[in-house]
Amino acid sequence: MGIVIRGLAGLLLALVSLAVTSARTQTVKRIEIPSEVFYYQPAASVFGLEAAWVNPAGLARFEAPGFQLMADYYSGDYGESWGMVTGRDRLAVAYREIHNRMGANFKEHVFAGGVILGEKAEFGVSYRYFKQGPGLYNNRHFWNIGFMNRMRGPISLAAVFSNLNRGKVNGERTETEQRYSVAYRPAGPRLTLSADMFLSTKTRLSNADYVYHVEFIPTPGLFVNGYIDSDRNFQVGLRANLLKYFVGHKSHFDKNGHGGRTTAFVGVTSLRQPSLIPERRRRLALSVGGRVAENPPQPVFGRKRVPFVKLITVVHRAAEDPSISEIVLTLGRLSLGFGRAQELREALACFKEHGKRIVCHLDSPDNLSYYVATVADEILIPPVSQLQLVGLRAELTFYAGTLEKLGVKIDLIRIGEYKTAAEKYTRTAASEENRQQINRILDDLYDQFVIAIADGRHIPVGSVRTIVDNGPYTSAEALESGLVDGLSYRDRLTKDYLRPMPEISFRRYLADTLLNDGWPPSPVLALVVADGEITSGSGDISPLGIPGDVTPGKMRRAFEQARLNPDVRGTVLRINSPGGSALASDEIYHQAHVLSQEKPLVVSMGNVAASGGYYIGMPAQRVFADPATITGSIGIYGGKADFSEFYRKIELGKELYTRGRHAGMLSSIRPFSDDERIKHRSHLKAFYDHFVQLVADNRSLSTDSVDTLGHGKIWTGREALANGLVDELGGVKRSLDFAAERLRLEDYRIAIYPEKKPLFILPGRGFLMWMTRLFSSGRPVESLLTGDFGMSGDEYLLTRMPFDIEIE
Repeated sequence: MGIVIRGLAGLLLALVSLAVTSARTQTVKRIEIPSEVFYYQPAASVFGLEAAWVNPAGLARFEAPGFQLMADYYSGDYGESWGMVTGRDRLAVAYREIHNRMGANFKEHVFAGGVILGEKAEFGVSYRYFKQGPGLYNNRHFWNIGFMNRMRGPISLAAVFSNLNRGKVNGERTETEQRYSVAYRPAGPRLTLSADMFLSTKTRLSNADYVYHVEFIPTPGLFVNGYIDSDRNFQVGLRANLLKYFVGHKSHFDKNGHGGRTTAFVGVTSLRQPSLIPERRRRLALSVGGRVAENPPQPVFGRKRVPFVKLITVVHRAAEDPSISEIVLTLGRLSLGFGRAQELREALACFKEHGKRIVCHLDSPDNLSYYVATVADEILIPPVSQLQLVGLRAELTFYAGTLEKLGVKIDLIRIGEYKTAAEKYTRTAASEENRQQINRILDDLYDQFVIAIADGRHIPVGSVRTIVDNGPYTSAEALESGLVDGLSYRDRLTKDYLRPMPEISFRRYLADTLLNDGWPPSPVLALVVADGEITSGSGDISPLGIPGDVTPGKMRRAFEQARLNPDVRGTVLRINSPGGSALASDEIYHQAHVLSQEKPLVVSMGNVAASGGYYIGMPAQRVFADPATITGSIGIYGGKADFSEFYRKIELGKELYTRGRHAGMLSSIRPFSDDERIKHRSHLKAFYDHFVQLVADNRSLSTDSVDTLGHGKIWTGREALANGLVDELGGVKRSLDFAAERLRLEDYRIAIYPEKKPLFILPGRGFLMWMTRLFSSGRPVESLLTGDFGMSGDEYLLTRMPFDIEIE
């Protein structure tokens, strides 16, 4: 971004230098653009379709389709001079016709467009063509460029260079017109003060013309403005927004107060804008299904994917939006996990708390979708369906027996009797500690599940347990049992169940923000996402360059992006990870700690933030978890796979030569020696002690207390709150709001890191490396057997929770 800004500044200097040099080397002529059928706007603060004439860079952040019509009143004539402009997606086309009593009328065509350069800079280009005009204006072309830079704080700078082609008049080049502008908002967008300087390549700075402009917004939707220029001529005007329409006028006076022309205008925009008229009530149509990613990569073309935090924040926004009175919610089969499902349900509950109605239709009624749906006022399912309300289950898989038949022995050492992740490789059935732990967790999650359904459906908790035990249910049985309120296909809802009102889709509402220029920009809260297994990154290659693991390299880029962005005031580290590599976890912890020394850091736990996933969140000033978040698992295990018997069975010869007593300790062709086992265990114990001390220091707990909570034990979010491992229950929205409250931010924007690169057609480094690996020999056969067990590469020290729990 710094390169872009420096390049922009260099281009501006070069243009100014070129203009000055041209003035010194030849005689030039000036062509002034007629000002009729237009009203003055500052180049540094113009926003909207008028930017096509004033500064095309002002179109860069204006994506709403719109249309505007203007007409002049002058000397008793109304409408003889008129103009119009239309545009969308940062492009605009304009036309105006200026009545000329002394000869041919002016007929001007304008084509303009703008682009965003980074977060604060905009660039625009316009082409103005006088198809008809008196004298030298006839068939005259003008190429123009504009720049705008929104600095930190309430200052905006702009420059416009017109007539860059410098068309000839009588064989001589005409002048390039220059306009430099600065705008200042001392109290936010309600008051804007601006000053513009006009000069040409032949004009000395001391002879430049100036215009001073002020705009005040006494109430949302009403704009009062005016200017005075170097000759003490002035303009006063008014604009009123009426829903998506607007009307207004600007009147010009000379320094003696004598009236000149008045321009009246009317227009419409597709997006909402602050309005003097209350908005009409409407319904939000929200459809959720599958897995909503925390930080999805965005395609270059096609539909953009919605991050999970956007889904949650838009529901909260709708709760406070007076124009949204109800939600029709369509739920497919959800793959959110229990913790994130609680966050969605919490956002919908917030919507209801504002006195608004929710009607929910379940396309594929299962445990998780029904759990979310019970927050609604009405639940509907298809007439021919099955409500899979059957309770929770957890399945454990053990590989030891299968590996033994293959001649493979997984030799693992664990610190903590509840660090049972190693059991899947070393046992054929769960240990008593493992059974005890998973049953305790299921009891807590099931309790939360049942209580939520009881509260939502106004059924006693005991009755809900009985209902779940008797599931699943046909559609008719679900209706008879009071689990749903009606049977309907989705396309019948509008006619049979919903109130008559306009309906807006979620994606349309996502873009249907209040129309404003975003200046000065709201402070930014960074959401750094750690979603997936924690690995060293050594095997982090996929054909599309979309690896799903959490690696030190990815997280380093994310933390640096947040740290170096001057607009980022604070950071929320969003963790949805069961852990993984101990050494990679420590590296990520260090990077988070570095960031926390410069900017406030808050942790938000999703479905799971356990073991290494818990470790990386320790630098936070505040830790939030969902009630169903799986966290804790303070412990470690490690070891290696012994393939010696497997090699003997397949008659594969291997020989080991070493120099150094422990050089062959991690070799897969023999087991640990007693001395090597003691050495490896000592390393595991040292890391475990470090883990315990780290938690104790950051959570203000004694090491004995953490050790008691450790040994691999996992906890739900509400258990972790009770034992001091987290600070507060709440989802990602509550975490962001907490950070904003601490920083005293009335409003904020969210920037998600690491910034995902779009999927380009040309293959990148990841694709080429994947192809190389695919067609190269030398991949050890043992990696085919152990790669899925977290045993590949240098992952010989593992901080991972013992199992995965998925609720469907």
